[in-house]
Amino acid sequence: MKDFVIFTDGDVDLPDAYLADISYLPQYYYFDESIIYGDEKKLTRDEFFDQLSRQRAYTAGVNPGLVEQRFEETLKAGKDILCITVSSGLSGSHNTICMVAAALREQYPEAAIEIIDSLSASLASGFLCIDAIEMKRQGKTLAETAEEIRRRVGLIDVFFVVDDFKYLVQGGRVSPAVGKIGDFLDIKPILTMREGKIEPYKKTRGLGVALQNIKRIAEGRKTVRLGAIYVGNTALFDKCKNLIHGDCEAALNLIVSSHVGPNTTGVAIEWADPANDCR
Repeated sequence: MKDFVIFTDGDVDLPDAYLADISYLPQYYYFDESIIYGDEKKLTRDEFFDQLSRQRAYTAGVNPGLVEQRFEETLKAGKDILCITVSSGLSGSHNTICMVAAALREQYPEAAIEIIDSLSASLASGFLCIDAIEMKRQGKTLAETAEEIRRRVGLIDVFFVVDDFKYLVQGGRVSPAVGKIGDFLDIKPILTMREGKIEPYKKTRGLGVALQNIKRIAEGRKTVRLGAIYVGNTALFDKCKNLIHGDCEAALNLIVSSHVGPNTTGVAIEWADPANDCR
């Protein structure tokens, strides 16, 4: 059986225990175009959020030249490729990776390159990567793994509670007027992903109510994986973690963090498949 390498991009997060089994294609962030971070240059979380408090961050998707280089190195080593990307509705990285893959399929017709749109981000997309890692460990082929991952895309969810509107307004997710009203009324929006895009799930009054709603969501159905997502506010993250009692946790990548700010936390869920509840 031919070996394959599992890739993902910089908008996807995994628990530390799985990082050695995944190959990352970096995405980028910057405050000034003269210094681009995300690959060789990186900021610590503290440095990033300190700078974010003073000026807006901008983000960019994967570098097609680097994707081509990394993929071609894998193919020349005689291995196939499975790449699970952040939602195409959030980033152009999926389409960039697909474009590179299409060109390489012509150059390496004997190789298999599978690109899967997770329709999500952060740890929710990471759960699909974990599934792929575990199937590979079990001896599944690339084709078997890719088929099953595509089926499981519809079984993952992510829910975030945002403690302030500043960064949503800054990134154009909500209008300044809505942001001011939301902060004044202590409205804490719960955000989710629908059809690959960020959408409001519910507006709640007060952070405690929002976290209780997330708890009820997580307890509403049987789960395969449940994880808490840390952004930058440790106290907020601990409140969420203590409510949901998840299986794992991961830090939100700085690209997505730039759009929601440090005062955010959430959960990623992989639901049990009602048609195959024996996993």
